[in-house]
Amino acid sequence: MSKLPVLYLSCETKALTGAKGQESLRRLVPRNLVVDSVAIITSEKGGAQPEILHQCGEGVLARRLQSGMKARGFEVAVNGPRDSGLKLLAESMMQLVPQEVIELRLNTGMTSEHYRTIGHCLKVLRNQGVLHICLDRLDADGNNASHSQPHDSYIRNLIRQWEDEQKWVKAMSKSGLNGTRPSPGQGNPVADPTLCVLNTAFSLGGMKAPQRLFGFSLNEDSQSLAGYGWMQ
Repeated sequence: MSKLPVLYLSCETKALTGAKGQESLRRLVPRNLVVDSVAIITSEKGGAQPEILHQCGEGVLARRLQSGMKARGFEVAVNGPRDSGLKLLAESMMQLVPQEVIELRLNTGMTSEHYRTIGHCLKVLRNQGVLHICLDRLDADGNNASHSQPHDSYIRNLIRQWEDEQKWVKAMSKSGLNGTRPSPGQGNPVADPTLCVLNTAFSLGGMKAPQRLFGFSLNEDSQSLAGYGWMQ
């Protein structure tokens, strides 16, 4: 089975369920790829730990992810859905209704490395017919003036910095040297939900810069979608 892309989307969720939004989303998944299930990764301020919210299906994917995260030290509960719009979002992107849809809701307050470790937990599912959508939700009231968008230089430079650090770590490991270069803020808690989701997406994408940067207008109210795609 071909590896499915990892998508990082920054948008107001309800705008995605309209006809224009659905048409835009369907462009992001190549027609020759088969999607069995969908995992949507979100983040919410506060919370004690990550949580898996089962949207639909038999729960096989939810239990697999729960087991994989437990093996890496994360105790994650599986609960019922709290946002029916995520199931509609997943279904609107597919030609066929997915077998299962889950939401992994991240809490803020962990370190960057914790979120990247969670990305590694999710990464094994990419070759198993699971489409990953890292969803950075904008406020429905339009109060997003301080929200960093994927096309902003701040976010793009941050990903470039993360990628450079990863290359440096690999180079040091191959040279036989054990020294490590500390990453700025690496051990500090991450308070911004956007950075929680973005760290996870970066890890899911193989610790490489995304291959695609995209943006679409979704409706007449100037609501738009922007994001990244890790296609390899």
